[in-house]
Amino acid sequence: ASRRWPAERFGDAAARLAPLFDGIAVTGSAGERALVDAVCERAGPRAVPLAGELPLGELGALIETADLLLSNNSGPVHLAAALGTPVVDLYALTNPQHTPWRVPHRALNVDVPCRNCYRSVCNQPGHPCLLGVGVDDVVAATHALLRGSERHALRAAARAAAHDDEPAAANASNVIPFAHVTTRS
Repeated sequence: ASRRWPAERFGDAAARLAPLFDGIAVTGSAGERALVDAVCERAGPRAVPLAGELPLGELGALIETADLLLSNNSGPVHLAAALGTPVVDLYALTNPQHTPWRVPHRALNVDVPCRNCYRSVCNQPGHPCLLGVGVDDVVAATHALLRGSERHALRAAARAAAHDDEPAAANASNVIPFAHVTTRS
């Protein structure tokens, strides 16, 4: 839990970002169902709870089709990087070598004296490196990533065409634009 951004902040960020996407997939393990449900409740009707629903291959397929991944620094972040999906990474400052690479990304944290501690569990009260990151920071980082994303621009154009023109909607039917929020720590 010390390396996890709060569910209510994920939900609030997702709610503010929802107008940019057709849907928001919220994933986590079966044991994180309550966290995923809390995120979805705050995120609104475009959020789809998928706690414990996706085996690794399907999670990879979802991430690969996503416009971006918003996540704690966990396995899905590295999967997204391998698949070329842009990442907004809520990064507890444990090991700077574990941030995404070779993919557009923003690693968000607050500089603290214990940075690069290499610990898997934070011993600092209140976990300041993550809790200092606000919803506004995540929204701004997401907008910055999407501004430079050809992937998002193409999908946004397909969505706009689908809403304006019925024949264009048939051509855009394979576009599944989701932001992905994972609660895994």
